[in-house]
Amino acid sequence: MAATRSRQGTSRHAFDLVADASHQELATTASRQLRRDSDFLAAARFMVGAGFHAKAGRTTLRLAEAFALRMHRSKDGHFPFSIEATAHELGLGRRAVLNHARYLRELGLLAYVEHGTRTNVLRTRHGAAWATGYRGTATLFAAVAPRVWDRAMGRRIEGTGYMARQVGVTDEGRRLAVKDARLRAASKAPARRSSCTPSVGVPQEALSLKTVGGNTDTPRTRAKTTRRTAVNGPRVSAAERARGVSIAERLQREVWWLHRGCARRLACALRPLTAAGWTWQSLAAELLTWGVPGFLRDPAAYVRHELARRQRLGHLPHLTASVVADDQVDEHGTRRTDMLRRREEAHHPAWQRYSEQLRPQLRQQLAEARATRPVRQTPPVSRPMWREPEEDFLASLPDQSWGNSPAPSEVYAARAWGHRPRSASRTPPSSDQGWLEELRDQAEAERACAALRTELENWAAGRG
Repeated sequence: MAATRSRQGTSRHAFDLVADASHQELATTASRQLRRDSDFLAAARFMVGAGFHAKAGRTTLRLAEAFALRMHRSKDGHFPFSIEATAHELGLGRRAVLNHARYLRELGLLAYVEHGTRTNVLRTRHGAAWATGYRGTATLFAAVAPRVWDRAMGRRIEGTGYMARQVGVTDEGRRLAVKDARLRAASKAPARRSSCTPSVGVPQEALSLKTVGGNTDTPRTRAKTTRRTAVNGPRVSAAERARGVSIAERLQREVWWLHRGCARRLACALRPLTAAGWTWQSLAAELLTWGVPGFLRDPAAYVRHELARRQRLGHLPHLTASVVADDQVDEHGTRRTDMLRRREEAHHPAWQRYSEQLRPQLRQQLAEARATRPVRQTPPVSRPMWREPEEDFLASLPDQSWGNSPAPSEVYAARAWGHRPRSASRTPPSSDQGWLEELRDQAEAERACAALRTELENWAAGRG
């Protein structure tokens, strides 16, 4: 029986179905490891869509999507497979789940990590404490990618089997990757928003707008009235509007709670102050003193309301008097340039007098002081009289074989004080011959014992 079945499908690449169960194991599979669910889904859609398996279809992809949701539980891309739980999740029968899981294995998308058994896991886990309950060992699958998918995607693979790794892409693979990245970026890009207008109303989320009864079209008379009310007030030129928007954008960078709002609406709310001559420094100094809640849905509306309230209560300075005087504003750096010029003019005479009169005299005095300073004599380095190499001391010790030789401490003290050590007597110790007599007596005793032992053995043999 053949282990694989070759199919061409709709792809230009040929693929052999993995029909042999022995080639569906983690150690024998020809597919490489996958860790991300997006890669597994892409490989499954390609293999099923290419028509490599005649029975694989939409239900097979549903099962692959259910498996992909479980891959995040393991860093290696392994996930458990429970037939009953998967059948209940997908609304399929037990036999359908087993068949489509087999289709995924034959397509080279799944590999066995561990086969499920009927062994009671609860009894093994709890040991002697187990009383009741049963839970079988689940099957563990590994998400893998067949080599035909890597070739179709233009990937260069190094190695074989489950431990193969991607090391690069071909030109075709690079083109496909760029195309896929552009498609994903376009799908994630937010919808283009229209430019906001300086409206007084609070912006609302699009989902919160509802039409409850009545007509959906605004009457013409009501629209005309609203327009006349909105444009009521002093006319503002385009240059003034641009200046107000520029000031509002600068304030959004300086005041932390204004960054979420619209610059045009903020400029409209601050127009009474900017028209009175307030600079952005004055506005920032005033707004930073306000106590605001932690989250503002509409900062421009809050500024409009707070300005009216503070002006009504007298807490806000007069509109014509700014907090920071105009002469304190140095936007172009002219005040700093004038300050540096004045400082240079004030210090120039003193530096010129020092460099021309004082510096040469000071240098001459320093040279004379160095020349007349006595040279310090470096004292000779003397070694301590009680310190000398240990090897020299040991070599100078006399032979210690005779008992009347001087002790090492006496020799060391005599050398340290410069005295001649006591001379050792060269008279050998008196010879003691007593040990020879003891050896002679011991040898005679051993010979007598040996003779007596021989006589006893002969007597014992004669009686026998």
